[in-house]
Amino acid sequence: MEIGIYGGTFNPVHLGHIHLLRAVMETGWLDELLVMPDRTPPHKEAPGLIDGEKRAEMLSLALEGMKGVRLSRLELESEGKSYTYLTLRRMKELFPNDRFSLIMGADMLLSFDKWRRWEEILENASLIAAARDEGEYERLLEKAAQLGKTRVLKIEPLPISSTDVRLAVKQGRSLSGLVPEAVEAYIRQNHLYQE
Repeated sequence: MEIGIYGGTFNPVHLGHIHLLRAVMETGWLDELLVMPDRTPPHKEAPGLIDGEKRAEMLSLALEGMKGVRLSRLELESEGKSYTYLTLRRMKELFPNDRFSLIMGADMLLSFDKWRRWEEILENASLIAAARDEGEYERLLEKAAQLGKTRVLKIEPLPISSTDVRLAVKQGRSLSGLVPEAVEAYIRQNHLYQE
């Protein structure tokens, strides 16, 4: 089985994430896609990072009804920082007969060879990266050729970030068009991102 892994802080999950998941599943490259919120991201300071369980609950709401896509709590339940090479070791133990692909945005692919133990990651998984425009697509194809085991997918841009969502909450604006309705309701009910 070909299993995709899409990791991130998802603080919170937004429609840009959902757009990417749908685009990847439409390629037919994967049998299943696991969305994996990280406990502590290794590569960035995460100011205002809310509790992992709340981020997972919002993801559950956002993924409802998406065929072949499900939430994985693997990184949330692991101690320490969420390094991809460790996650892949664990996945190989759990699913020894399956193949893995990591889903990432353009910026992640372009800096991939700076990741901790990136060669080991490439031994254990392929990469799927999404480009939002022609120039980015060309750059990603060059990088894919250097790295090998990498597929590049061109998707319609949906320029939304988790930072945009948190700012909208802080300013008391509607989150319509930024997050799924169920996620907006969850954010309001739990008074998230108001500080």
